[in-house]
Amino acid sequence: MRWFKPGIRNSISALLSPETRKDSPESLEPVREAMLAVLGEEGAKANPQLTRKLKYLHDAHALWFARAEMVAVLSQLHGEALAVHRVQSLSPVFQGLVPKSLIDAGRTRRP
Repeated sequence: MRWFKPGIRNSISALLSPETRKDSPESLEPVREAMLAVLGEEGAKANPQLTRKLKYLHDAHALWFARAEMVAVLSQLHGEALAVHRVQSLSPVFQGLVPKSLIDAGRTRRP
């Protein structure tokens, strides 16, 4: 007798494995361009790894979470307040690509 039936084993592994998301390149291109524009030439020179990362990330969620790195780079160049403002201005390009709850959480200002 088998301890685990194949159907159960497959469903458990599906629950535990990381979900792979792939958005169409056409839907991500405007997001990439906007993020690279906000990063600017100075930011690209300061952190070429981030520029490369933004060009090759394959889903909207990964691009969304790369915003934190953008804030870090832009903070060094322009100060934190301006960096946060610029990165928050990217929220509209993520409409329909990430859950609304992420976009709303990104707009919330903390005291």
